[in-house]
Amino acid sequence: MIKHLSRTVKLVIAGVGIALIVFLFFSFSGFKLTRNEQMSVSGVLTEIKQISQLNTVEMYFNEILDYSESLQIGDFVIPFTEKKFIFIIEAKVQSGVDLSTLTEDDVEIEDKKITLKLNRAIITSKEILKYQAYDEKDGLFNRVSNEDTLKTLNEFNVRLENQALSKGILTIAEDNARTALTGFLKLIGFEEIFITFR
Repeated sequence: MIKHLSRTVKLVIAGVGIALIVFLFFSFSGFKLTRNEQMSVSGVLTEIKQISQLNTVEMYFNEILDYSESLQIGDFVIPFTEKKFIFIIEAKVQSGVDLSTLTEDDVEIEDKKITLKLNRAIITSKEILKYQAYDEKDGLFNRVSNEDTLKTLNEFNVRLENQALSKGILTIAEDNARTALTGFLKLIGFEEIFITFR
C-alpha cells in the first residue's frame, strides 16, 4: 500500500515537471498558442440555417363582417328570402424570412466582415384565432348554413393578407430580420455586417 502511494506521487511529480518544462520552453522561445477565431462560410451558414424560418413580426386584426344573401330569379330578388348574420373575427398574420434556402454563394466573409444576401420576407402564416356569429337570421327557404360560414371566412382570409401587406408587414419583417441577424452575427465575432434582400 505504501509502495503504491509513493509510486503514484512520483508519477504526479514527473507529470507536473514535464508540464512545467513544456510551458517554460514555449514561453522563452516566443512561441504563442492562438485560437483561430475566423469562421468559415460553411460554419456560419450552418449556424444561420439552424434558425430555419425567422418569423419577425405578427399583426393582429379584429373585424366585423356583415353577411347577407337572398334567393333570386334572374335579377329579381324573392321577398323574405334574405338570410344574414354578423361575424366578429380575430385573426393573426405572421411574416418572416426563410433562412433554410441560403447557400454558400449568399455568404461572403472577409476577416471580421460578413455580407449576407437573403430572400425577401414572405407571409408565413394566417390564422383565424376566434370568430363568433351574431344576429343570425334565416330567410324563407334560405337558411344560414355551414357553407355560408366557410365562404365568409375564406373571403376574409384573402382580405386579411391584403390588409397585412398594405400595413407594410413585409418591410417590417425584413427590418426586424436584419436587426436580429446583426445581433446574432456580432455575438459570434463579426464587426462589420451587411445584409441585403434580393
